[in-house]
Parts: sequence; C-alpha cells; structure tokens
Amino acid sequence: MSDASSHKQILKSTSILGGAQVIEILFRIARSKIVAVLLGPVGVGLIGLYQSTIDLVQSATGLGINFSAVRDIAEAAGANDQMRISRAILILRRWVWFTGLLGMVLTLVFCKPLSRYAFGDDQYAWGIAVLSVVLLLNAVSGGQLALLQGLRRIKMMAQAKVWGVIAGFSITVPLYWLIGVKGIVPAILITAVVSLFLSWFYSRKIPVEPVMIGLTETAKGGFRMIRLGIFMVISGFALTGAMYYIRAFLSQKSGLDGVGQFQAAWNLSGMYLAAVLQAMGTDYFPRLSAVNQDNAQVNKLVNEQTEVALLVAGPLIVAMLSFMNLVVVILYSSEFTDTVCILHWHLAGTFLKVISWPIGFIILAKGRGGVFICSELASIIALVAPIVLFWDSFGIEVAGMAYLFMYFCCLIIVSGIARLLCGFSWSRASIKQIIVFGVLVILAFFASRYISGVNGYLAGGILSLITAGYSYLELRKIVSLKAVFDKLLKR
Repeated sequence: MSDASSHKQILKSTSILGGAQVIEILFRIARSKIVAVLLGPVGVGLIGLYQSTIDLVQSATGLGINFSAVRDIAEAAGANDQMRISRAILILRRWVWFTGLLGMVLTLVFCKPLSRYAFGDDQYAWGIAVLSVVLLLNAVSGGQLALLQGLRRIKMMAQAKVWGVIAGFSITVPLYWLIGVKGIVPAILITAVVSLFLSWFYSRKIPVEPVMIGLTETAKGGFRMIRLGIFMVISGFALTGAMYYIRAFLSQKSGLDGVGQFQAAWNLSGMYLAAVLQAMGTDYFPRLSAVNQDNAQVNKLVNEQTEVALLVAGPLIVAMLSFMNLVVVILYSSEFTDTVCILHWHLAGTFLKVISWPIGFIILAKGRGGVFICSELASIIALVAPIVLFWDSFGIEVAGMAYLFMYFCCLIIVSGIARLLCGFSWSRASIKQIIVFGVLVILAFFASRYISGVNGYLAGGILSLITAGYSYLELRKIVSLKAVFDKLLKR
C-alpha cells in the first residue's frame, strides 16, 4: 500500500468509526438525561451498580480473549491464509462460549455476595442472578465483534454499534417510562439480546471455510489467545486499583470536593480524546498485527498513524487548553475551580499520550504481553508516586502534574521497547508534526495559565485557528476532505 493510500485508509476508518461514536455518545447523553428525569438519582445509581457488577465479573472471566483474538485473526488475514483464519474464528467462537458460561455460572453462584458488595444487602441478588445471562450474551457478542475487527470490516462494526445504541435507546426509555425502576433489569437484558443479534447479523456475512478442530487443539489455540488477553486484564485491574488509591488519597487530603475536582478533570481530558483514539485503534491494531513480522512495515504504519493522530487530536487539545474555563463551567459549574488547574497539566499530558499511543501497540502486535504489563505498571507508578510524594508542595495541582509525568515516562519507556523489538524510529514527517504541535500546545498551555480574561480567550482563539488551519492544510495533502464529508453525510 502506498503512503497516500495508507494515510487515506487511516482517515477513512477514523471517520467511519468516529462518526459512529459521535452518534453513540449523543444517544447515550440523551438516554442518561431521560433516565435521570424518569428514575431520579436512585434509578441512575441502580443502573450504575448493576452495570459495574456485570463489568467486574466480565473483566475477570473474559480473560481478554476478545482483544487478543483480534491479533490472531488479523495476523492470519495478513498472511492471506483462509484455513488459518477459519481455525482462529472457530477457536474464538468456542472460547467465548466457555468464558461466557463461566461468567454466568459464577454470577449465579455468587449473586448474594455480589449484591452485598455492590448494594450493601441481599435485596438485589435476584436481579444479579437474572443478569447473569448477560455475561454469556456479551461474551458471544464480543467475540463476533472481535471477528469483524480482526478482518477489518470497519463499516459493519460501525453499523452494528450505531443500530445497537439506537435499539437500546428505543427499548430502555419506554420500559423506564412504563414501569420505572422495575424496568432496569429487563432493559439491560433485552439490550444485550439486541446487541447479540446485531453482531450475529453482520458477522454471519463473513464466509468461513469448514474446518475440523478437536478439543485439544481448541484448548491449545485458546490458551495462545488468552496469554496476551490475561496481561490486558491484569493491566486493567492495576489501573483500576491505582485510581481507587488516588481517589482515597485525595479524599483523605482534601475531602470529597478534591475527589470531585480530580474526577472532573480526568473525565474532560479523556472524554473527547478517547473517542478519537478508540476510533483509530479499532482499525489500527489489526492492521499492525497483520504485518507484525515485517519490522519495516511496522515502523511505516506507526509513523503514519502518529501523523494522522496528531493532525486530528492536535486542534482539539489546543482548543480545550484555550477555552477550558468555559468548558468546565458549561459542563460542570463555576465551583470546579481546581479542575481547571488540574486540567492544564492533564491536557499537556494528553499530547504526549497521542504520541506514545501508536508506539505502544507495537508491543501488543508483537504478542509481548509480559513486556506490556511491565510498561503499564511502570507508567502507573509514575502516576501515583508524584501525588503521594509532592502533595505537601503542590497540593491538588500535583494530580495534574503526575498525569503529565506519567505520559512522559510512558513515551520514553515504549519508545525504548519499540526500538529493541523492531528498531523503531520516527520519520522526518512525524518529527515535523511532533515539533509543530508541541510548540502550539506549549503556547496554548502558557496562554491559558498566564493570560486572563478577554485577552486570554483572544490569544487562545488565535492559536486554535492557527492549529486548525495547519491541520486542515496538512490533511488536504493526504485526502480530499470534501469528498470524505460528502460520503459521511450521504451515509
């Protein structure tokens, strides 16, 4: 694939999945608002506790196989080996049934302890028992979406997600309106059934060669898949534990108000960027996995992804830095003053995250799970340690500084690992974009901190326009943006 067509593929995938995510976010915001009105805080709390219980069990019993299977399927597709693809698909389908049944049985057996842990008593054990079926439905649905992602059927994935969120909205809102909080358990269950149907509807269109695989080969193939997935699970639990510790530490030092200020900054710094990076990563990871044995192709693809990621995310970071005071007041309130000082550092760290993010996927594409977990643990330590060590010197603002320090360390760590694994180095084009956007982010950072009032917004607005204009001109060299937007509008 030529440089131009590869860049176009990245932008095309990002636009399709990004558009789907925008629709998904809008429907979720609307649903959250309606649910808050219909059910009140109690109903919203019940939904959150039920969902967090399902997520907790699923993360433990799913073994990360839906993520790791993407690599195996993409690698087989990259080799253009249809029988190998079919074997990987069959092994994945058998294992998601196993992990789903495991999660369902464990939830049934421990429904009372889970209810006591989440709700404080056994009153909701019956609801958790009913929702145990969701563990099986989600596992099978997730496996079918992993199949679509591994084979890079991006349009099908986007359609499944969009129709899923629309169907979920159409089902849950009438249920909550008709029967109130009693509709929570049926709504979650029916939504899972709809998601399973949609994932099956699209995945069944993929031709699969008939293959015969015994239980022994299924077990061996599955263990190879979950070897990487388990490291992802460990990493997720480690981050969850670190965030729990940070919130507890902030609660002790500055009360619940401090926890709320930190959480608001964390949400804002990750909310908009998560949609961009997730949209990119959905197609990027299988593409990288498909060529993981060719180091020259790996380096080329990582550099291309870095360029596009900066061109798309750079203007958002600069704009957020420039107008964060307004953003915080609009999305939260004027009481969240400490959120602004934390957010300054978070957004600066986000810029380093965008640079390190494409490189980190090299470790996963190479299947080096142990190396990945070590790099993740080192980054988590780099987040927690400064908060504990320098709280007395900087107060709550150190929570933002630690975020910047974490991604500074992460960038150094993953760059060093990537150099050892595949001789990675940045291309001249990537270095150019890193320097240009680095300068613009630094200027926006200092302007937002040290220029107040109208002059601050004026300086920020000028920097935002310069950044957006530069990105537009650079993206035009890659693809016709008008054609891309016209196609999206038609879809």
